[in-house]
Amino acid sequence: MTTVSGHLTEAQAQRLLDGTLDPASDAGVAEHAAACAGCGALVESFRALGEALDGLTVPELPADFTAQVMARIDETERAAARERRWAFGVAAAVLVMAIASLAAAGASGLGHAVTTVSEQLDLAARAVRVGAGVLPGLFSALRLQLLLATSALALPIIYGLSRLMPAAHTESI
Repeated sequence: MTTVSGHLTEAQAQRLLDGTLDPASDAGVAEHAAACAGCGALVESFRALGEALDGLTVPELPADFTAQVMARIDETERAAARERRWAFGVAAAVLVMAIASLAAAGASGLGHAVTTVSEQLDLAARAVRVGAGVLPGLFSALRLQLLLATSALALPIIYGLSRLMPAAHTESI
């Protein structure tokens, strides 16, 4: 019937006003609202809000409102299409320039570039092989220090992130 605090939720108060209470899940809501001053005030505030909103006049929309909205949507879509065309044009220009520079460099320029990349990959593979032999022993020897260091780094980060989370909110009046 009620929240953990024993009072009505805003949804229950609104359903009470609307006359749409569910007999299974909202049993006793009307009786509680009549007996509890806080919940009665909540229901009354919703009633006053509803009356105030009913008293407002709805402004007339311009005759061409839908056409204006559709025109803005069309303009936004045209702008996105223009941006895509520019992006594809820039990508195509870069590709053409890359192909032209490779063609201008000829076979000797391309061969040198492939050799350089190949040598760098070989050095990287050697470093990985050396690391694969050394790192397990190093991690095993320093596991306690690594655990303490990661904890010392993680705890302030976790605390800072927890301060960014919104506080738990319970509905009660």
